[in-house]
Amino acid sequence: MVGSLRKRDRAREYLLGLVESRAVGQAIPSERQLSAELEISRPTLRAVVDDLVRDGWLVREHGRGMFVGSPKVAQQISGTHGATYPTAPGTWTSRVLSHATIQAGTLIGSRLRVTPNTAVLRIARQRFVNGDPICLETIHVLQELVPEFDVRVIEQNSFYALLEERYGVIPTDAEQTQGAAAADATESALLGLALEAPILILERTTRDQHGRRFEFTRAAYRGDRYQITTHLSLSKSAGE
Repeated sequence: MVGSLRKRDRAREYLLGLVESRAVGQAIPSERQLSAELEISRPTLRAVVDDLVRDGWLVREHGRGMFVGSPKVAQQISGTHGATYPTAPGTWTSRVLSHATIQAGTLIGSRLRVTPNTAVLRIARQRFVNGDPICLETIHVLQELVPEFDVRVIEQNSFYALLEERYGVIPTDAEQTQGAAAADATESALLGLALEAPILILERTTRDQHGRRFEFTRAAYRGDRYQITTHLSLSKSAGE
């Protein structure tokens, strides 16, 4: 068993080295050739390749071979970072698709604990990592907290950083749910996905330093390019 794990680790390191030395879309040797070069069985190699395909490092095309892919953006979230998550890898930019001041309505009002006729600023934006579309995000923030908000600023800057620096609104904690869904026509077009491709839906309600719920955001992430890792404490004091 230990020997098998060592072979898999060695094969993974070798394949990642191949990926790093090639451009996205460039072919790598066949499983048969790699198996011979690494002197490991085809099933062991295939298991390693399957892991790299799942994480986006490799793309397997039936009848054509294997090619260098674009790895998933992995964002690490733990309970110690408050509402401002650690920066995920890559260069993040945004494009504002629309913005308007609207009434909260029943759904947003219930999330923010305000009346349905409360004014909220709604911002829809497309987010990119290294120039590739990764997310569609719709932000709802209480209008009274962000008067004369310049939406163009958040195309190159952090939304939360702007809230703190310009308006004195400090995000302190948030409740977030995650779930799977199928991309609709708009999501598939803007994210570069096939219709009904898997996407990850995140919904977040954020509180400020005064305990006020000031923001509700819904985000749709590409299921093939984005993943979340979570740090868990498994000590007895954390519960069993």
